[in-house]
Amino acid sequence: MLKSVAKAAGFLAYLFITLEMLFMVTPFALYYYAVYSPLLAGPLSIPATAWLPAFFLPHLSTEILPSIGGLIFLLGLVGFVLSAFQLYYAKFRRRGVVRSGFYKRIRHPQYLFLAVAGLGLLILWPRFILLVVYINMLWFYHLLARSEERRMEGYYGDAYWMFLPGEPGRHLQKRLFGWIRHRQVRLIVIYTLSIAVGISAAFVLREASLALTTHMILPEQKIAAVSFLSGNDRQLRELIESAEGAEEVQGRIKGHDGWMLVQVMQGERPVTHVMIDAGMTRSKAKSLSVDGAGIKLVFSGQKDRPAGEGPFSSRTRWQPIFIAEMNEKKVYRVTDLDQRPFLGNPVMPVF
Repeated sequence: MLKSVAKAAGFLAYLFITLEMLFMVTPFALYYYAVYSPLLAGPLSIPATAWLPAFFLPHLSTEILPSIGGLIFLLGLVGFVLSAFQLYYAKFRRRGVVRSGFYKRIRHPQYLFLAVAGLGLLILWPRFILLVVYINMLWFYHLLARSEERRMEGYYGDAYWMFLPGEPGRHLQKRLFGWIRHRQVRLIVIYTLSIAVGISAAFVLREASLALTTHMILPEQKIAAVSFLSGNDRQLRELIESAEGAEEVQGRIKGHDGWMLVQVMQGERPVTHVMIDAGMTRSKAKSLSVDGAGIKLVFSGQKDRPAGEGPFSSRTRWQPIFIAEMNEKKVYRVTDLDQRPFLGNPVMPVF
């Protein structure tokens, strides 16, 4: 019973992590957000959990981390396929228990590689809510693996490690929590701490990511700005002031009630990325009338900002309203965005 429940829960958690990223780049994004949005709207409606859909790592301002995440995911996926092939090939040939290759030193290489692939996906799409799901996924697979331990230890004994050679996790658990004699209580304590430590570390990473990204707040204009360019605060301020000087931009800012977020980027590709992350389908985003070169400023309106918190708070939501294109620090075109394609209004990354 425990094995079936843990296996189903682990699969659902892994599926939850992969769905959003996969559907974002397909024509099914609108249908997906129609269902997925209520899952985000629930935490957003409660102040204590409104931070869950926010991002804790740079997603738009750098291509390095997504590339690293993609590489980790690929390595995990390849490892999982190879270890699964090794196991089922041995079963097909009726060779008995697999003792070589990935299974030479550890019992559960498939679970290990699924965890690695899940980590890659988490780096690709780093929401707090997916981090919580990922930690729970690790626990589900841990429980599932433990349910198989007696039979496997009968074959290999203590010399055959669970996930990593040397069992560093088991040694750390004994050192830190060995004083808790009751096993169930010990697991509950470790589980609670893993969630708390994971979330706390993610908040630290979010603050560090924002600090490393050029950004500013102009309280008088009610404008928050973040740059994806390799510039400093002064250059960002000059760009914002130049854009504000254009009549087309001025009128749209004055006609908006509340704060605005300005994301500064170079070329068409980042604009397409922002639109997709905000809930627009890839085909719709690519059909926008935006030049391939030049500086683009995506102006987003505040959808929800709790009282007493800054515009870069993890609880604040934004939705793109218009795009200003600049050439030599002058706005030459402004494109209003149809709000209908942003179905579901997902919490898009700010940086």
